[in-house]
Amino acid sequence: MADIGNSLREARIRRGLTIKDVEDITKIRSKYLEALEENDYEVLPGPTYVKAFLRTYASFLKLDPDELLEDLSFRPETRKEESGLVRSQAVRQSRARTAAERKKQRTRRNQRGYVFAGVLAVVAIALLAWFGSGRGSDDSTSLDGSSFSSAPSVGTGVQSTMTAQTAPAGSTSTTSAAVTSGQNVKLVINVTEGSCWLVVREDNQDGAELYAGTLSAGGQKTFDGAKRYWMNVGEPDVLALSINGNPYTLDAEGDTFVFVVTEAGVEPSP
Repeated sequence: MADIGNSLREARIRRGLTIKDVEDITKIRSKYLEALEENDYEVLPGPTYVKAFLRTYASFLKLDPDELLEDLSFRPETRKEESGLVRSQAVRQSRARTAAERKKQRTRRNQRGYVFAGVLAVVAIALLAWFGSGRGSDDSTSLDGSSFSSAPSVGTGVQSTMTAQTAPAGSTSTTSAAVTSGQNVKLVINVTEGSCWLVVREDNQDGAELYAGTLSAGGQKTFDGAKRYWMNVGEPDVLALSINGNPYTLDAEGDTFVFVVTEAGVEPSP
């Protein structure tokens, strides 16, 4: 198995470059570049960043990134980190599904309660109309349409009750919930200045890799084959995004910049 760190260091030295030179061009921090050359992957935030930085660094030095990544996959410590990451993600997904199921159950119970309350209201109105129409008088009483002219239909009663229950306090109108289109999201990424390394995956950090590399000012990448994208970027401030034709910029804090893009917009990844 090739020594990944030595391969990177020797290629950099052959090109007459310093760590600072590489940092300025790839936008990968010096401490991460040095960690790659020392095979010290614990310094990096996680296995996803190791692969992304290694691919960008190797491509910049004209090395074969796939060959180095294949060597990386044989390292026990890398497999251990990835296994832990997968287990952690599975736990988060399981908790999210459980919370979503509980929310759906509460919603169904509330809807049944609204319908039952609406039916009771209609029955009460019908009884009042029945007794108020002169039941027991000499004139024959019939349950024709005129006897219940003031009573709303069952559907109307249920709808009115549900509107009253769901409208927020002090509001004067109801608002329907947003409905997503379910179509693939078209994501266009532009670099406005300088350069930025970029990794884009489908759906999440373990999804299919759609792009990994460095874009310079004026560079552009377009993605339109998925409903959700996971992005890891080096310099969020120099990127301009278009999501289904709507412009967006990236707000980032700290040393790691990971975002999730959906048709609703872009937000930092948890």
